Amino acid sequence: THRHTLRMGSTEMQRAVPSSYGLLFGAYNEMLSRDWWRLSRCLERLKLVNLGGGAAGTGLAVPRYFIMEVLPRLQRLTGLPLTRSENLADATQNLDSLVEVHAMLKALAVNLEKMSGDLRLLGSDILGRPELGLPPVQTGSSIMPGKINPVIPEFVIGQAHQVYANDMLVGQLAGQGSLDLNPYLPVIGHAFLESIKLLRDACDSLSTFLIPGLQVHEQVSEKVLLNSPTITTALIP
Repeated sequence: THRHTLRMGSTEMQRAVPSSYGLLFGAYNEMLSRDWWRLSRCLERLKLVNLGGGAAGTGLAVPRYFIMEVLPRLQRLTGLPLTRSENLADATQNLDSLVEVHAMLKALAVNLEKMSGDLRLLGSDILGRPELGLPPVQTGSSIMPGKINPVIPEFVIGQAHQVYANDMLVGQLAGQGSLDLNPYLPVIGHAFLESIKLLRDACDSLSTFLIPGLQVHEQVSEKVLLNSPTITTALIP
C-alpha cells in the first residue's frame, strides 16, 4: 500500500536523504528472508545423534542390536529424519554444530530487534506527531491518559536479549567440553529450546499484534520530508 510513500531517510539518528517506505520495508523483507533461508537448513546440523556410542562414543558395553535399532525406532516415534553420526566419538564430545545453529537463532534475534527498534522510533511522538502509527495494544494509563506504549517492540527487544544471553551460554559451555564428553549438554539443550520458544513468541507477537495494524501517516511523513533541508541532496549531481 505504501510502497511509493516518501519518507526522509535517516543515518546516525539524523535526517539524511529522501527515501520511501517501500525501501524500508523491502529491506526488512530481505533481512527476514535471509533468516528463513538460514534456519530452513539448520536441520542438517541437528539431525545427527550419538545414540549407541555409550559414555565416550566408543560403543563399549553397548549391545550391537541397540546400536543398529535405536535410530530406526526413534525415527518412527518422532517422525524426524534423525541419523546416527558416522563418528560417534565426535558427536559425543564436540557440540560446535549446536553453537553454529544457535548463532543462526541469534541472527534472527538481532534482525527482530533492529526492526522493532526502528518501528518504535518511527512511532515515537517525542518530536511531534509520529510518522508511523503503532496499533494500541496497551493504551493509556491511570495517570497518563491517551498514552500508547510500544509494548510489542519492547517485548521483542527483551526476548532478543535473552537469546543473546543464551547464545553466550551455549558457546561457552560447548567450549567447556572435556576430552571425550561434554557434560553440559543438558544446560545447552535447555538454553537452545528456550531460545526457540522466545523467538517463536516474538515472531507471533509481531505478526499478530503489530505488523497488521501499522499505519503510515503520509501527511506527516511528507511534511517532514519537504521541510527538511537535506532534501536538497536529491539535487546534487
